[in-house]
Amino acid sequence: MNNKIKKGIDPLHKISTIFLSYSWNDTDVANSIDEYLSKNANVSVKRDIRDIGVWKSIREFMESIREQDYAVLVISDAYLKSSNCMFEVMEIMKEKKYEDRIFPAVVNKTIYDPFVRAGYIEYWQKKCEELERVIKTIDIVNTAEIIYELKRYRSIASSIGEFLSLVADMNNPQIEDVKIQVVDVLLNRK
Repeated sequence: MNNKIKKGIDPLHKISTIFLSYSWNDTDVANSIDEYLSKNANVSVKRDIRDIGVWKSIREFMESIREQDYAVLVISDAYLKSSNCMFEVMEIMKEKKYEDRIFPAVVNKTIYDPFVRAGYIEYWQKKCEELERVIKTIDIVNTAEIIYELKRYRSIASSIGEFLSLVADMNNPQIEDVKIQVVDVLLNRK
């Protein structure tokens, strides 16, 4: 829907674009957040199932997270183990003060435990090692795209600890209240 024709737009607040980042394992949570935010005239939600055209680049869509005003990140075990979800996180982390642009929707409350966070770092380190082993078995001439994936995995392994520590330090609302809190923050920002 074109933002300019949404009814009830509050002229005192600009339309905010929100990138919804989630694992497909958490589609129900994402649907709930999407439905609630999309009802607000001052919010435009960008989501994969709506905004990636047929035969269009998934990578370009994921990179567009940086072009949006904010990102809602539905954080679960599946999310933290998904290379696509973590690619979106790595993209938003490239922005200065990215912490002011994210709304973590924490499904997996265990991330508040440093041992669990360390487990995610270990998970991505092991993924790097596994891919390195496979690359060694392939003729170097044929590895260009696979090496790109390895670089992405290494980036995730080296940054996931920082990201999870930031999220664990935030006063995150209960998962059922995230959507309400997002709208409240947007409407009360200066």
